[in-house]
Amino acid sequence: MRFAIPLLGLFGLLSSCSTSPTAIGPIEAIERAQHNTRVELEGRDYARFAIARYAELTGDPITAAQNYGDLISRARDDANLADRAVFASLLINDFKTAAEKAADIDPGARAGADLTRLTLAVDALSKGKFNTAQDYLNGPWRSAFHSVIAQSLTAWMSSKNDLRGAAALQASAGQDDPVLLPVGRAMSGVMLTNAGADQEALSVFEELWQANARLALAVEAEARLLAQNNDPEKALTRLKRFRTEVGRHPALTALTAKLEAGQTPDSVGMSRKQGAALAIYASTAALADQSSSDLPAVYFALALQLDPRLDAARTLSAKAMDRVGRFSDAETMLRAIPDTSIYHTSAQGQLAWVLRRQERNSEALALANETLTRTNDRNIRIQLADLYQSLGRDGEAEKLLTQIIETDEVGGTYDWRLYFARGAARERQGKWPPAENDLQTALGLNPENPTILNYLGYSWIDRSENLDLGLQLIEKALRLNPLSGAISDSLGWAHYKLGNYDRAVFYLERATELSPQDPVILDHLGDAYWQVGRYTEAGYQWARALQYLDDETDDRALIEAKLNSGLSILPDRPTSATLP
Repeated sequence: MRFAIPLLGLFGLLSSCSTSPTAIGPIEAIERAQHNTRVELEGRDYARFAIARYAELTGDPITAAQNYGDLISRARDDANLADRAVFASLLINDFKTAAEKAADIDPGARAGADLTRLTLAVDALSKGKFNTAQDYLNGPWRSAFHSVIAQSLTAWMSSKNDLRGAAALQASAGQDDPVLLPVGRAMSGVMLTNAGADQEALSVFEELWQANARLALAVEAEARLLAQNNDPEKALTRLKRFRTEVGRHPALTALTAKLEAGQTPDSVGMSRKQGAALAIYASTAALADQSSSDLPAVYFALALQLDPRLDAARTLSAKAMDRVGRFSDAETMLRAIPDTSIYHTSAQGQLAWVLRRQERNSEALALANETLTRTNDRNIRIQLADLYQSLGRDGEAEKLLTQIIETDEVGGTYDWRLYFARGAARERQGKWPPAENDLQTALGLNPENPTILNYLGYSWIDRSENLDLGLQLIEKALRLNPLSGAISDSLGWAHYKLGNYDRAVFYLERATELSPQDPVILDHLGDAYWQVGRYTEAGYQWARALQYLDDETDDRALIEAKLNSGLSILPDRPTSATLP
């Protein structure tokens, strides 16, 4: 049965069944009864499909999976429904059910069901049935991303018998996508490394490095090879440049510590299944930051089926779940990472934030502090400082950040993020001179960063200090990030402070378009409207600001006073009598 009848058509069928059976002949009555049964079944299925679809749209993947799964048994020829059922099960990391539902689909319908075929291929590959897996991977794909994954899986399955051909196939995966192509090349280098073709692999990694493709898996594999081939200094240089240019990564941090201790890292051999898992993970990770949903979790579930020890996939899957409010699922995923994993410590910091977003604040702080006691890890210190800041405990955050900064400076490291974070914490405590110094230090280390430019410029403007320079910083920040409501607000407020009220209105209206529920921006726009004589609109914006404002904030009383009396600096202007 296909979901081909539109809802209006279904309603028409149901209304045609209202005639009493006693008014027709017996044969016709039997036929009508059979028809009614069929329509009734379709009606129930439509209702179940609607429930599943609504659950899918409202972030309830468990309900979606249950209802799609129930429908599959009665719609085995529906390719679209098959993919929905498989998708919903993978989204909750239930590969077993996804594979069962995929296997239940009529073979003739699989050609149009990409995710169903991919799931069946992964299931076969995980069981070592390479020929069966390849049968599912053959043929055209509707999705370019699925085609890339299928090509990578094919390459890894053939790597044992035809290394050069397999590496070339893996290298060309994603060749039409500028994001995925470097991933394909990096995975070909990993494949060559895995087979002992060190020099060929090093050539691939060098090419990627010179092309500024900074991929953690490529840097790690290259650094291992360099150290094993008696060039640990170059390996450390690569690792440290990655840390400076991209950031810290658990696997690279662990490898750096080993090399600095004078140890030569072991070779990391992997099976064809593990290589295929890494290829799925790497391709998904490359695109994960472009997604605002939990979609990446679907493909991380496929990777984890092939390699259950791929903890990097668990951390990113949990991140995707956390992003859409699936806190319980994210927590389960992170707690599955064992304390022997190099990702365990960073996962504990990630878990602390999952707890914080559920307002389980005591648990979050206890977890971060306990982890810090065991590891004295720099990143956990930063996570704990961030947690303190999010809870308004800026003094404790400042103390932790100062400890990290002082330790870094002894080692010749200067991280703009830490100076910026400490500057913000000091500014909120009213410690403006040292805060200003931190913000200027951060800007000196990263002069093109719009967040620093905006924060420092706005701080000056709000204090009526360095107004012209503050305006220049914010204008530069907006050029660098023109879609930021916060920066548009800062520029509008700068013009307001300078008395350029018409310009202020222009930028503040733009800011409300970009961030329509930000009470600070709405309050600023209300002030600007008042200054240009748009009193009714000013009152409307102040009222909107109150609607979105936290009940406990001190700003509430001030905005309520504006609604009652307008801006006190203009006593001769109309007051609340003219406001809505």
